[in-house]
Amino acid sequence: MPTDSALDHVLAAMRGQVDAIHAFEGGARRGRDPEDVHQMRVAVRRLRAVLRATRPLFDPRWVDRLRRELKWLGTGLGRVRDLDVLHAHLRSQVEALPARERKAGWQYLLRALEADRVRARATLRVALTGPRYARLLARLETALLHPPARPSAVPLSDIAASEFKKLRKAVKKLRGQPSAEELHAVRIKVKHARYAAELVQPIIGRRAERLIAKAKKLQDILGEHQDAVVAEESLRKVSVGTPAAQPLARQLIEGQRKRRKAALAAFSKKWPRLKRRGRKAYGD
Repeated sequence: MPTDSALDHVLAAMRGQVDAIHAFEGGARRGRDPEDVHQMRVAVRRLRAVLRATRPLFDPRWVDRLRRELKWLGTGLGRVRDLDVLHAHLRSQVEALPARERKAGWQYLLRALEADRVRARATLRVALTGPRYARLLARLETALLHPPARPSAVPLSDIAASEFKKLRKAVKKLRGQPSAEELHAVRIKVKHARYAAELVQPIIGRRAERLIAKAKKLQDILGEHQDAVVAEESLRKVSVGTPAAQPLARQLIEGQRKRRKAALAAFSKKWPRLKRRGRKAYGD
């Protein structure tokens, strides 16, 4: 079995995220404050990341089943969150344009995005009041009380170091002009490395704190890149078949391309700093 202290530490981290899911669930159902959906989604992501990183400590089939259900929940939350972010960003971009440039088509663009957001919220509301979600909550509570732990001698610090090593390998494979898919995959590994570092921060102290801070900055940069990718795809979609909206959509799409270019430049600048922090935290 894993040491009692390691298992207790992991379960405490899981409990924190389960409590956050409960705390933000009501707000996510009501849909009045986008931050409720955001925070609930973050809790689901963190919980999945903890389960993924600490898989050697538990029955792997149990971990896979639980992570699969959490992915289902996270997908519903993510759809709403992505549309919230997209709608707010594009509204700010449109409102910053001179009146003559946004006159044609801007109401259609925002109206189409808002319709997608309303549908996504309705789907999420149904999910959060349904039996599948109730079963997931029950499984999480059972997991915290009776975790299917298994023999393991892997220290948590080694688990966190392994997550950072996977990130380094992913970045090393990037080409000179990485694709959006490649950068998105790196972003996911940054999150894995960050959440694993948070798990061991009480154990290794300041070294982990500094790594976490750098990882968060890089995660935000890559998130900006991915948001621009999603925005461009959505603009192309909603402008199809509406000639009046297309000039404005093209202008906004050009803005997203500049946003992606700036994010890529920032990533190239910030990655070496995070890499150094990883080496100081875990060694080579």
